Amino acid sequence: MYVQFRMSTRLLGVAGNFLLYTYFVSRNPRPHSLRRIGECLVGISVMLSTYSVLVVPEDREAFLKLIPFGHVMLFVYGTIFGTVGLCYIPGLFVYDVTIGLVILLSASTIGVDMRMWYWTQRRGLHYWNQIRLIIDNLTIIAGALMYLTCAERDLPPLPMEEETPQAEESQAEEETVEKKLD
Repeated sequence: MYVQFRMSTRLLGVAGNFLLYTYFVSRNPRPHSLRRIGECLVGISVMLSTYSVLVVPEDREAFLKLIPFGHVMLFVYGTIFGTVGLCYIPGLFVYDVTIGLVILLSASTIGVDMRMWYWTQRRGLHYWNQIRLIIDNLTIIAGALMYLTCAERDLPPLPMEEETPQAEESQAEEETVEKKLD
């Protein structure tokens, strides 16, 4: 059951990356909804992967056994990876957290998923299923790198100060002080 969950979780991320690829490649007017749907799918995939590592016994045990300082790293990984997913879903700071996605997913792929002997001999997972999971992770990493090269860094707008009579008076006072100093 957990294998189906892991595979479907990764496929959501792959589908999201293909939608993002379509958005960045299209030259005609780009539908912004395509980008948002792709980001949401990647975010849901990351959130489900975080859930899998933190709650599903097989993935949690693999992370604790195969990663040094298992419990501490599990807490750090879960916190940062969950934050990445939570930022992807509403579309906040996506460019910035994509860097974290690349680093964390690369580390977990190398540290946990590429230990073929653990998954095939100790867990009884079929070899080609594990290869599929690794390829899906590499596709998500490649999509994140594509996002970093194609997207522009969007920052949320800063709150604007309202023009009030007090603000105008203080500006006038500052200008007179500056004139006196000159």
